[in-house]
Amino acid sequence: MAERTQWAVERTEAIGRGGMVAAKTALAAEAGVAVLRRGGNAVDAAVATAFAAGVVEPWMNGIGGGGFMVVQRPGEPGVVVEFPMVAPGGATPGMFPLLGGGADAALFGWPATVGGANIVGHRAVAVPGTVAGLALALERFGTIGLADAMAPAIEHAAEGVPVTWHTTLKVANDLATLRRFPATAAVFLDPLGNPPVSVEQARPAILRQPDLARTLERIAVDGPRAFYEGPLARAAVAHLAEHGAPFAESDFARYEAAVVPALEATYGGHGVVTVGGGGGGTTLVESLHLLAALGVGALGHNTPDALHRAAQAYRQAFADRFAYLADPVAVDVPLALLTDPVYAEERAATFPADRLGPVAAGPPERLGVAHGLAASMPDFAMDPHQAVGGSTTHLGVIDRDGMAVSLTQTLLSLWGSRVVVPGTGILLNNGMMWFDPEPGRPNSVAGGKRPLSNMAPAILTRDGRAVASLGASGGRRIMNCQAQLVMNLVDHGLPIGSAIAAPRIDASTPDLLASVRLPTPTRDALVARGHRVAVRDERLFTGDFASPVGIALGEDAVLRGGADPFYAPATALAADPA
Repeated sequence: MAERTQWAVERTEAIGRGGMVAAKTALAAEAGVAVLRRGGNAVDAAVATAFAAGVVEPWMNGIGGGGFMVVQRPGEPGVVVEFPMVAPGGATPGMFPLLGGGADAALFGWPATVGGANIVGHRAVAVPGTVAGLALALERFGTIGLADAMAPAIEHAAEGVPVTWHTTLKVANDLATLRRFPATAAVFLDPLGNPPVSVEQARPAILRQPDLARTLERIAVDGPRAFYEGPLARAAVAHLAEHGAPFAESDFARYEAAVVPALEATYGGHGVVTVGGGGGGTTLVESLHLLAALGVGALGHNTPDALHRAAQAYRQAFADRFAYLADPVAVDVPLALLTDPVYAEERAATFPADRLGPVAAGPPERLGVAHGLAASMPDFAMDPHQAVGGSTTHLGVIDRDGMAVSLTQTLLSLWGSRVVVPGTGILLNNGMMWFDPEPGRPNSVAGGKRPLSNMAPAILTRDGRAVASLGASGGRRIMNCQAQLVMNLVDHGLPIGSAIAAPRIDASTPDLLASVRLPTPTRDALVARGHRVAVRDERLFTGDFASPVGIALGEDAVLRGGADPFYAPATALAADPA
């Protein structure tokens, strides 16, 4: 007999054929499904969904941000369309003076900087990549034109979208900083400078973005270079430079997205196709190899033994991440060894079975690293300062022919830099916050450099064909979330909805975050083994765990879509009912 009432939050699966889209908002998913129903492929639908998402959930993403798209075509190697944010050419290692003696109160717990200039405002902005990346994906792998893909986004910006309680909450969460920027406040706040509110469903408040609609129309007509050269780029660069950001027009003009081979690994007889380099996929793959080396999949679903071993794996992967990962073009990064199963087996053999034990990055001599740069956050497992949050969206698509996409895009923080370029409606990222502001680290600031990114979109394959598209928003929590989704599907055979809804842990902070839905004896067992457990209740909607969506293709050729039950707008939608 329960001694108190409990509020149970749950979500049903979407089931269908003919293609499916999963996204973090219904309006974005509907844009993609409409493309599938007209005969478009997975990339067509993903691009339409992504542009729409940038309008209907602007606090999370948009054309002022960047991201990564994983594309898997049947029987072919996976590829990644890379469109990350990049530091402007004038950026320097010391451009964010340190306050000393503390960590910032934002996502990552970096050393605090003077005025938080790497977090909020014009100097926090990196060169956006979303327009270039989505256009390149469409050009290389799509079948429809850019104007068709952008039409839903333009309509939503021009006509407006109803304000939900979720919109009001996201504005209220950052009201103080949004008010600091007049052009931003003019778009997202009501005439009194407060969050917009819909009092009743019959007469909702409407969020309109007419300047953004005109910007999107220009890009749709003139092509993606209209964002990087000409009046739009000049307006953005002039506004940024006027407020002290080290931008020149050449920073926009020289930006290019790229198509590169995906990072591919195996886990439990499945292929894992994801992003490599300084992205979250590298840490995801290392985590999966460590999990395999420890035999976690055979220890039962969310048992104390399984969670203890998984936490050890995640902490090792994060220790290596902070010590070595960075832009591999700018810094020597041991990518091949960090994603080598043999290295994972060596590290796993050092973990004590009955307790957490010390956590340390792999020796540089073993990894062939000779640069001597200090690790970022070398004691991350003991650092008491790391906050929750993030401004990222994810979407997945599988079409009727088995082509699959997993796409994560972001502004980084909630509302990015909070800077809207006047007259354009473009809300800009704060991608410079991804860099360690302290010089002399692998991920320190440098001109033209890519920052370390947490995005880890992934596709699961079997015999060369996609069987699931997986991804999440949630900053550093994304990587542990993705690993647990893979285990839930591959090791434990959970349906996609159950795999997404299952309680999780997260080891990206000093505390081991553990869902309140895990049994108390399980959590106590983790404490007894040395884990500093912090219980989190997802029903409070504070975003303590990453927020996933996903699509799975069953042996019956039926698509099933799932979405985070604790992120209300998230939606999976089938093109045709099963």
